[in-house]
Amino acid sequence: MKRSFLVLLAVVLLICVPLATATAQAKQLRIGYITRLSVPWWIVCEKGFTDAAAKFGFKPVIYHPPQLTVEDQVRVLESWVAAGIDGVLIGPNDPAAPINAINEAIDAGVPVITGYGVDSPDSKRLLFEGYDGGTLGIDFAKGLVATLKLNGVTSGKISYHTGGMQSTEDVSSFEAFKKVVEDAGYTVVEPVLDGGDPAKALASAAETISLYPDLVGMIGFYDYTGPALGKAVTDAGKIGKIVVIAGLIGQVVPFMRSGAVSGVIDYVQYDGSYRAAEMLYKLAKAGKANWTKVLQGYKKDYPQNKLELQGFGWVTATKTSLKPWPEIGWIKTLDDHMKQYPKVWAILK
Repeated sequence: MKRSFLVLLAVVLLICVPLATATAQAKQLRIGYITRLSVPWWIVCEKGFTDAAAKFGFKPVIYHPPQLTVEDQVRVLESWVAAGIDGVLIGPNDPAAPINAINEAIDAGVPVITGYGVDSPDSKRLLFEGYDGGTLGIDFAKGLVATLKLNGVTSGKISYHTGGMQSTEDVSSFEAFKKVVEDAGYTVVEPVLDGGDPAKALASAAETISLYPDLVGMIGFYDYTGPALGKAVTDAGKIGKIVVIAGLIGQVVPFMRSGAVSGVIDYVQYDGSYRAAEMLYKLAKAGKANWTKVLQGYKKDYPQNKLELQGFGWVTATKTSLKPWPEIGWIKTLDDHMKQYPKVWAILK
């Protein structure tokens, strides 16, 4: 009887152990994305991330902070790691704030990539996915200066509108922007900060136009600032008198069509977020012992664990005589861009 029981037990174990192992192996990975703010620009990032999740078969977990704060980003990252998340992409609102949380995640075997566009370079993050903030500032500046000169404007004041100046991207972009614009003979006023509030962005834009009669150009650095500037210029009757440059989102299109916004930058954040998701999936599947091997497969793109430029593009409402500058990959009309990137415009609209 005892022998029969042992034989039966052995058979059960032979059946159950492989089944349990197969079940564990078949467990769906969960990979998270902590963005910087709940605004349209980051929704495009989310779409790239979730499309990658559908392709590779992992469950995407998304968190869009309601404000440009760091406390909730850190709290969410810590809670995800404690709950057994398999990988995280995070765009820090402050480079220093999440260092401990990122380091603890890495030590626990959870791969962390920073991006899209912002970094925490002093943490143990495995990779920075995005673009160089200084290069972006130069890109904005050269596009603005070229457009102003094309319009015959060679001097005047320029305003720079953004959510905040806490992140490495914010600071480096503004500093690079200011140098190029002032070297070209224009004056850059102090950054106009709105704390991530679209309503405040509009009010601040209107106030800026009123405050500086010799204002000739405005930059909307955060996505929602573009439509705010476009509306403020329209309301002030300054279309054609103030050049507005911004980021590419759906809400800015009517102002491009009307001439209130002269040009926008495409950050290719859909592609960047997709690729970060792909990398995290491979890192999570490989396990901590094999992270280096996975990353080596991307070294041609990331020679220093950082992607300096992902191919900014410049978009105008109609054809222009502007020629691409070194920091820009291409110049397209709005209609051509819509035809070439239907996935992005399905989100933007």
